[in-house]
Amino acid sequence: MCSTFANRILTELSDVKDISIKTFFGGFSVNSKDIMFGWITQKDFYLRGHPDYRSIFIDLGMQPLSITMGMSTKLLDYYKVGDVLFNDHKKLLAMVTMVIEYTKKEQYEKGKLKEKRIKEMPNMTLSLERLLCSVGIKDVESFQEEGYLSAYYKIKQKKAAISINILFVLYSSLKRFHVATLSKETKKAIELEYQCFLNQIDSNLNEK
Repeated sequence: MCSTFANRILTELSDVKDISIKTFFGGFSVNSKDIMFGWITQKDFYLRGHPDYRSIFIDLGMQPLSITMGMSTKLLDYYKVGDVLFNDHKKLLAMVTMVIEYTKKEQYEKGKLKEKRIKEMPNMTLSLERLLCSVGIKDVESFQEEGYLSAYYKIKQKKAAISINILFVLYSSLKRFHVATLSKETKKAIELEYQCFLNQIDSNLNEK
C-alpha cells in the first residue's frame, strides 16, 4: 500500500502531540501516543466516533467507514474527513483534539470498568464469574466484602457438586496470586477454616 496519503495526514496533523501512524488492517491507524483516534485507507482519513459528538460528524456529512466481511458489509464508528474540513486546518485540528480527548476518556472509563470485573482477577474464569454473579457477587468490591468463605458457601448452595478446588481458587484470587502456588499445608488450613465457618453457621441456626 502506498503511504503517500498517510504522510500527508501526518503533515496536516504535525501540531498534534506525539502523532504517529502504524499499519493497521490494510491501512494505517493514527495515534497520539497509544491512543488510536483515526484510520487511514488508501485515499481517505477517518476520525473515531463517540455518542457525545457523533451528531456533529453526521451534520458535517461525514460518512461512516464500511468494511466488507465475507458476504456482508459492516459500518464502523469512524467517519470520513471531507475536503471542506481538510481545507480548514484550524477546524480540523480542533476536531482531532476533541476526538483524542474523548477517546482518552472512553479508554479510561473502560479500564475502570475492567478493574471491577471479577473475571480480571487471578485464576478467574468466565463460568466462575457467572456463578458468583448468580449469587449476588457481581464485582470485585462485592467479592471482597463477601470473602472467599461466604462466596464458596453461597455457590455451593446453588451448585452442590462444585469442587473444593473452587474454594482454593477464590482464596487465591482475593490474595492476588496463582492458585498453583498454594502448598498442601495452606490448603488444609483453608479447608479447616471453611469447616469452622460451616460450624458457625450451624451454631447460629441452632440458636434460632
